[in-house]
Amino acid sequence: CMETFINLVLDKAIMERRKANQIKVGDKVVIEDQVCIVKKVENSNIGKHGKTKVRIEAENSNGEVKVVIRPSDYDVEVSA
Repeated sequence: CMETFINLVLDKAIMERRKANQIKVGDKVVIEDQVCIVKKVENSNIGKHGKTKVRIEAENSNGEVKVVIRPSDYDVEVSA
């Protein structure tokens, strides 16, 4: 458990922000305060609010799959 905590602290220490539409498969992103590896990225068409959306599917260190949908210009924390 301590090793996981240390890895999380180290990973978060070298984070940068990137727009959601710039996220790629294999990137490490923070979702719900957990560092996750991106497994799938999908971009949608322009919706009724005039913005494209990005669906990011990522897996945390426990193997749990996390899915978030964000506007394409949303800032996402990514491991540098």
